[in-house]
Amino acid sequence: MKSNKKMIIILASVIGVIVLLIIILMLVANGGTKNLDYSAIEERIKMAGENYYRDHENELPETGTKTMNISKLITDGYLSDINKKLKDGVTCNGTLYVTKTVTDYSYRAKLDCGSAYSTKTLSSVLLENIVSNGSGLYKTEEVNPDNPSEMHNVYIFRGDNVNNYIKLGDFYWEIIKVYENGEIAVLGDAELLRNLWDNRYNVETDYYHGINKYDVSRVKDAIVEDVLNFEDGYNIIKSLITTHTACYGNRYLDDTSKDGSAECSKTLPNQYFSLLPIYDYMNASLDGNCNKVMDNSCYNYNFLSNHHEEWWTITGVADNTEEVYSIDSVAEREYASVTKGIRLYAHFDPSVMYVSGSGTYEDPYIVK
Repeated sequence: MKSNKKMIIILASVIGVIVLLIIILMLVANGGTKNLDYSAIEERIKMAGENYYRDHENELPETGTKTMNISKLITDGYLSDINKKLKDGVTCNGTLYVTKTVTDYSYRAKLDCGSAYSTKTLSSVLLENIVSNGSGLYKTEEVNPDNPSEMHNVYIFRGDNVNNYIKLGDFYWEIIKVYENGEIAVLGDAELLRNLWDNRYNVETDYYHGINKYDVSRVKDAIVEDVLNFEDGYNIIKSLITTHTACYGNRYLDDTSKDGSAECSKTLPNQYFSLLPIYDYMNASLDGNCNKVMDNSCYNYNFLSNHHEEWWTITGVADNTEEVYSIDSVAEREYASVTKGIRLYAHFDPSVMYVSGSGTYEDPYIVK
């Protein structure tokens, strides 16, 4: 009898294990849990996109960003139907973004699940808070760098407490402006790089103070050699940015324009990194007495004045051929041959996604 009881217990245990295994196998066959986290689904879309373009390299974008609806990834067998893995009643559409970066490609996924969930881009989060007074993000018009004969709408941060910090690795970047197409202009930390602006012999001054033409400057060379071609550094920012048109026209000391008309009189297309045009420094001030670059009033209520490091802008002084505008809390004129901090200027791709943060220094924006 004892032997029979023991056999019954063993048999029941074996049957229980078999039933449990069958349940697990059924769940796996059904694609796993029905309640997949949305971020996990985004990761699956990214991986499917990477696999697709590994097999279709000829379809990768040469510049900028290309989009693909996830229905193609599902139809072509690279992704299972995500709606079978969601809570009952929830359906999602999705888009894959593939962006040509400095050295490779980056992949991002955006989900639209109605009221249940929607992936947020950083630009959409920023544009939720447009202000008309005090520190914050303002709507304004500026010269379009891609077509300097046109004006276009942009959203610029103004004031001295604007909550515009992004943290990438160990360094902070500051948001300067948001474009209507979703691109975001950002400015790096002055501690990332230091360099002279230019030290060429200037025939007009008969000295080596440099020549204030950015397109042939030493600082532009340094950005290419020390940033673009430096494989071990700046990798995080390189995966987020797209090319932009840099405005590098020189500006006269008595110029009162703030729309970029002087600076965008000369442009360089397809730049991954450049430097800040001086009119962006002027526009960051809320002081109505900031009318010319050298007006000390431009220092007031200006987040770009809140840094103690000296750093170069991209803009040369049009009144001569050897000086460039720099920032040391206030705007200064300096020989191009002087060494200062280099705050790299770049454009985030519109597809850069918001993860968390409120933009303060203590709680910076985190993106992916």
